[in-house]
Amino acid sequence: MNNPSLNIGFSFEYAISIVAVIVVCNLLMKSSPQMNTFVVVLAGLVIGYVTLFVMNNFFPYINQTAQSIYQYFAYQIMNNYTSMGYMHIWPPILAVLVIFIILLYKGQLG
Repeated sequence: MNNPSLNIGFSFEYAISIVAVIVVCNLLMKSSPQMNTFVVVLAGLVIGYVTLFVMNNFFPYINQTAQSIYQYFAYQIMNNYTSMGYMHIWPPILAVLVIFIILLYKGQLG
């Protein structure tokens, strides 16, 4: 069975093309605010298509490279988080200790 929702994916190429479209539309609107909105949208769509075309033809493995970099950083962050041990418990304990000392100093502890 062909499920169309499985074909939807957000890749690095699309992120770059969206950034290019936003930059081009922003530059067009800043350089000429009275420009027709249809022309700005059309220029954004053309730039997005050209960017995707260039990325697909000249940099075919950029998505795999970006995915590998993302997986590496995600692994490093998760590995460092789990190896911290009790380090993530001490800040709440310190906050409770500070509140306790302030209440003790003000004489409102009982």
